[in-house]
Amino acid sequence: MKKVNLSKAKAHLGKYLKAASAGEQIVILERNRPVAELKPIFETIRIRRLKPGILTGKFSVPDDFNSPLSEFESDYYGDQV
Repeated sequence: MKKVNLSKAKAHLGKYLKAASAGEQIVILERNRPVAELKPIFETIRIRRLKPGILTGKFSVPDDFNSPLSEFESDYYGDQV
C-alpha cells in the first residue's frame, strides 16, 4: 500500500491510476489523514460466471408462448379484432 499526499496525487494522477489498475493500492492523504483510496476495480466488483446448462430442468417454456395475447389485442386495438 502506497500513501500519497493530495497535492502529489493531483499532480501525478495518471501515474497513480496506472499503478492502481496494475493491482497496487494507493491511499490519498490530506494533512496526513487518509481521505481516499485508489484500488483496482476488479477487486471490488466480483462477477460470477454462470456455467452453461446450469438451469437445465429448472423451468420449461409453455407451448403457447408465442401465441397472440387476446387481452392485449383487445386493449390495444379495441373490439375490432
